[in-house]
Amino acid sequence: MKRLMYRVDSDITLEEIAERYNTTSKRIVAINNIQGELFRGMRLIIEQGEGEYYIVQPFDTLEKIAAKFNVDVQRISESNGVDRVFIGQKVFVPKD
Repeated sequence: MKRLMYRVDSDITLEEIAERYNTTSKRIVAINNIQGELFRGMRLIIEQGEGEYYIVQPFDTLEKIAAKFNVDVQRISESNGVDRVFIGQKVFVPKD
């Protein structure tokens, strides 16, 4: 996992930053202890992970997604800050 510094541009969301660097917005918030809104010029530490995004389908569970990608359930859960998933949710699946 690579660490890098990112300077916030105007009109960008945490979700857009997270997608750009293959991480999650929850991870960016946790690493940077973000309490409020992003602002132009704000510097963020980004931990860039390897993996891919997956859109949750009907009947998917964390366990089924983990089996599909041959990844530990806990890695998916921790990478996304979730204990369960819902249809249409975009989850980051890290490479093992």
